[in-house]
Amino acid sequence: MLIHFSRLPANVRVDGLYDTIFFYKSLITRYLKKILPFFTLIMLACTVGFAQKNEGADYDPNYQYVPQQLQSDFMIMRWVLEKAHPGLYWFTPKAQMEKKMDSTYNLLNRPMTEAEFYQVLAPLIADIHCGHTILDPSYFYQNQGKRLPLDLKFEDNRAFIRFNYTENSAITLGSEVLKINGLTIQNILQKMLPAVAADALGGQGKWESLESDFPNYYDLLIAQADSFVLECIDYQTKQPITYRVQAQDSDFLRTYDKRYYQELEKNKALDFKILDSIGVAVLTINSFLPVDIKFSRQKFSKYIKAVFRELYVQDIPDLVIDVRGNSGGEMLYANELFGYLREKPYKFLDRVQVTSDKKLSQLQLTDLSKTTIHNPRRVQFTDSGYVVKPNYYKFLEPQKPKKNPYLGNVYVLTGKRTFSAASLFAALVYAHRRGKIVGEETSGGANGLNGGDFVDIALPNTNLVLEVPIERWIKNIPAYPYKNRGVVPHHEVKNTIEDELKAYDRVLNFTLDLIQKNRAEKLK
Repeated sequence: MLIHFSRLPANVRVDGLYDTIFFYKSLITRYLKKILPFFTLIMLACTVGFAQKNEGADYDPNYQYVPQQLQSDFMIMRWVLEKAHPGLYWFTPKAQMEKKMDSTYNLLNRPMTEAEFYQVLAPLIADIHCGHTILDPSYFYQNQGKRLPLDLKFEDNRAFIRFNYTENSAITLGSEVLKINGLTIQNILQKMLPAVAADALGGQGKWESLESDFPNYYDLLIAQADSFVLECIDYQTKQPITYRVQAQDSDFLRTYDKRYYQELEKNKALDFKILDSIGVAVLTINSFLPVDIKFSRQKFSKYIKAVFRELYVQDIPDLVIDVRGNSGGEMLYANELFGYLREKPYKFLDRVQVTSDKKLSQLQLTDLSKTTIHNPRRVQFTDSGYVVKPNYYKFLEPQKPKKNPYLGNVYVLTGKRTFSAASLFAALVYAHRRGKIVGEETSGGANGLNGGDFVDIALPNTNLVLEVPIERWIKNIPAYPYKNRGVVPHHEVKNTIEDELKAYDRVLNFTLDLIQKNRAEKLK
């Protein structure tokens, strides 16, 4: 399960997250000898003692780190990736990845600020094509600076104003943004997209990240600006218009995925309704994360059991499962949900790969990363490499369906935000031909993901935060026509910015129309 600082409630202090998710700089010295046995003591001494510390109250985003500091942090990052990441070469061949790493290292030949260092490393991380492999700026960087007080929606490489956090009501939502501070949207995207990590080769996760966190990505990858000039086409008049916006010093704007918990509080993690007029049930699952479901004061197993009991009692012929807003969480919840849709036993996953049959004790950097599966007794070598033995994880064995499963028609709604466990659920539906997928391609890969447990490390000089998954969960979809993509819907439908402004759900309405058409076909 991915636990990431950006997914926790806004009222959780970053200082507390340091305690619970990532280890402090005070722990780095203790662990460096463990995680870098090939580094000499001279290198270690240089790593921790180059210059003054740029952190805490004295943090300066314009501080320049010397090349030796940057190179040392890079070597730590590379070593962790090569030792722990099971999908490092999934989409980029090993020789090509090593060449990219070497060329990235060679760029670290001059002093750089944290943002400049991030701009060098981020494209390399993005080339892994794993949305669970995360490189974040330091918490010191995240907690300072001004941000653009607008969010954008992207459609076919075009940008539209989606949310306005200023007091200027003259800014029209839906207006198309052509330029920001003289740079065209196309130029901005050319700089941003290669540096944003996402699963597989479909790129949906990149667009979702930009829509959720455009102000942070602009600050980190384009410029730290005090004001913005936006050249737009007004939504209402369709005429050119220029908006001048002051950057805001706001904790809310600096929060990654800032709207997530606002929406979760309003809509809840789980929702179910029956459209009595047409006899269609709609089950919305906005998250598989236990913390999110608890935040909504709900219990997953109890809620889902009650839903399918109601479907059975009322004999509802068509079920819509909406996971468009679901970016993942507990894999067992995805498996439990699918168990209600199957009449026969099924395979949840094909296999779980790891990098070695040895314990990765030197990578056990936090309580969250302590794992014992990398153990000769629990890992075996096969033609596919090192895999976890099927009897270790129950979900690797054949899965039994639930009693009295739902046998009606199933329609699964997916979108750019559908990731991780939610994407795997959609892949299960697709692989076992248990329903039709409607909406947009998922941001999670169709053939599995890198996840499970994670190694979390703050690079000792720059404090950039690296999160690396240590398991590769593989799900094969027979005869899947979209190689190295997300789950591509049987019916591709998108909600536009105009739909959002009019509160019209094009995807759901298309699905309801499809259900009516399918019913009519059966009556012929």
